[in-house]
Amino acid sequence: MTRLKDRSGSPRGIRADLAIRLRARLPEIERAILVRVRSLTERDEDEDPAYLVGMRGAVTAAVAYGIEGIEKGLDRPAEAPPATVSQARRAAREGISLDIVLRRFAAGSKILEEFVLVEGADVPGAVLREVLVDQGVEVDRLMAKVADAYGDEVDRVARSPGQREAARIAGLVQSDSPVAPHDFDFDFDLWHVGAIFRGESAERAARWVADRFGYRLLCAERDEKTVWAWLSSPRQTAAEDVGRLLVENMPDELTVAIGESRSGVEGWRLTHREARMALQVMLFRPRRLTRGRDVVLLAGILTDETLVRSLLDNYLAPLEGNRSFNLSLLDTLRAYFAVGGNAAAAAAALGVTRHTVQRRIRAIEQILGRPIHACYSELVVALQLVDLIDDK
Repeated sequence: MTRLKDRSGSPRGIRADLAIRLRARLPEIERAILVRVRSLTERDEDEDPAYLVGMRGAVTAAVAYGIEGIEKGLDRPAEAPPATVSQARRAAREGISLDIVLRRFAAGSKILEEFVLVEGADVPGAVLREVLVDQGVEVDRLMAKVADAYGDEVDRVARSPGQREAARIAGLVQSDSPVAPHDFDFDFDLWHVGAIFRGESAERAARWVADRFGYRLLCAERDEKTVWAWLSSPRQTAAEDVGRLLVENMPDELTVAIGESRSGVEGWRLTHREARMALQVMLFRPRRLTRGRDVVLLAGILTDETLVRSLLDNYLAPLEGNRSFNLSLLDTLRAYFAVGGNAAAAAAALGVTRHTVQRRIRAIEQILGRPIHACYSELVVALQLVDLIDDK
């Protein structure tokens, strides 16, 4: 470990250099925190994809805020990052307890502190103690603001008839829910296509499409831009037909995730879960329409931070030694996989010779220590993951 540079000879200069070192490890810090906070649950959570993506944003914002505090101390304004406050409100709507929210926050802070201790091993003791004390004060402040935001959202939901109805519908989605289908004025024996609309006019669009094409509609507003909907009919309608109608008739600014056509209460639940899988990917890669069956594998992996980290670390990180060379390797892999592993076709797509593609493939296999055919699926998914996450 190289020693920290004390540019100014002052504690502030030392803190600034410590912040620089921590920022250099941001991806590692964020991954460690995400793995830890996802492991803290009070039940088998079937969390909304927007909540999981929001968790990523909240972690990124909280880490950046924490490092800024290390750099500047307690002199800066104590405003909580907006993404952190939004996530607290989202947790309240999801029915995730405040205890879990605060435990996750504290766990993330503890991991950041561990990185501070490692990177600050050569910091003068008095300065390091000051940094840790300040961090403790910042955490207390932020946890108080998170708790306030959570409480405000609980109160808002309790006052809103629409939010109370949305909570009842969300309860019925759970297979072990005490909420019963006969509590709703809705025929669950119909055929259903689950859809999740995203955009400013999401609920209005869902109602318009249902009225225009004769679907029965059950919908729940999840937040100001997200609506869960079930488009239902006595006769089975192919999901691709529903998707086409939605894309052709929705405002351009809306996106929609859909499941397959299913019948009965269990089908009603399953098509919604398929739509949530589609949403998991759509939140990273917005498209007018994303269908659950097309992204099952990728969506499942995105919900598991340990699996995401393992795939990226094992299959892409080894290729990152030389950045310019790495880019050509990744481009070659994408082209190679796109044409089913045909080197000549990949070479034509890349505008290089077949021998160049073969040479790059051999280089990849040498770096990974195994032939591509032995880890073909893992590499395909790892590339899809890094494209999704980098785009976000």
